[in-house]
Amino acid sequence: MDGMLLETVEGLGDAPMVPTGGEIWEWLQGEKEEVAQELLSEGPLCQTGVAGVQEAEALDESRREIEWRHRGQLEARLREINDAQDRLVDGAYGRCMECGAGIGYKRLTADPATCFCIDCQRSAETDDVLAKSVSH
Repeated sequence: MDGMLLETVEGLGDAPMVPTGGEIWEWLQGEKEEVAQELLSEGPLCQTGVAGVQEAEALDESRREIEWRHRGQLEARLREINDAQDRLVDGAYGRCMECGAGIGYKRLTADPATCFCIDCQRSAETDDVLAKSVSH
């Protein structure tokens, strides 16, 4: 499977109702707008307030930690979407960034911003688990 250019649908094989490059772009753009809107709706996370009871402060700290993690996940997703659009323009969309193999149609349908084939994704996740277990 060759990479896909924005103008072509080459490389996605004989999958039923293969979307065009423009349709994929629009799909990614729609998700990008949703993620950006969610980021904007959260507003700034640097809230200041009058210190209250220690339990309330601990709750606020926990809530802020969750908000920061969520914000980080949204920002990471936005980067993934932007990168997928760049690959679409460059003609590398649909190719694994690790091994160069084609990414399956079903995988791209499930996550149009994915940049790894299933084998490389599994390998990366295994490496992450091993790295975390060694660091603890």
